Amino acid sequence: MMLRNLPLLGLILFTTSAFGDANDGEYLGFKLGEKFAAPPEAVGVEHIMGALIYVVDPGDHQHHIDAISIYVSPKSSVVGSVFGEWYFSNPRAAKVFAKRYMESLAAKYPHWKHRGSSLSYGDYQLWVDVEEKPPIVDYWPSPLNIRVAIGLIFSPDSSGRIEWMTLIRSELGQVEFASSN
Repeated sequence: MMLRNLPLLGLILFTTSAFGDANDGEYLGFKLGEKFAAPPEAVGVEHIMGALIYVVDPGDHQHHIDAISIYVSPKSSVVGSVFGEWYFSNPRAAKVFAKRYMESLAAKYPHWKHRGSSLSYGDYQLWVDVEEKPPIVDYWPSPLNIRVAIGLIFSPDSSGRIEWMTLIRSELGQVEFASSN
């Protein structure tokens, strides 16, 4: 499994420009802050924070991704997060893939702030995560038990994140009022 995925890493890293640039909030052909046009057969699953999650079939995506997850606002479908997911049977292979992917992202975006398994710049954050399949999970799109997720999100303290979360609360009818004290 490890040998199959390592050559893919080179292909993935050298073809990212065809799908936008993280400097502009784009990853895997999707852009943060833009509307997502869900395929007619797609069903969004509600996330605990109120966003809807759409899992997009990557088809013959040139990144050889196993799944793409898009987090959108519940009514207007504004994209707030994009995740590419690769699945492995071997934890060591997954960790090697994740480490090399992060190294390549850091090389591609040297002006981004590198902290642990994430890179941040302005409103955007890229991060790499390795996760074992939990014992109880509603959705896991692979028979393999280890997932490497590479995500582009609005940075946690950014104005983009605040605006997106405010949009979600507004669309859910959870309008917050300032204290009158």
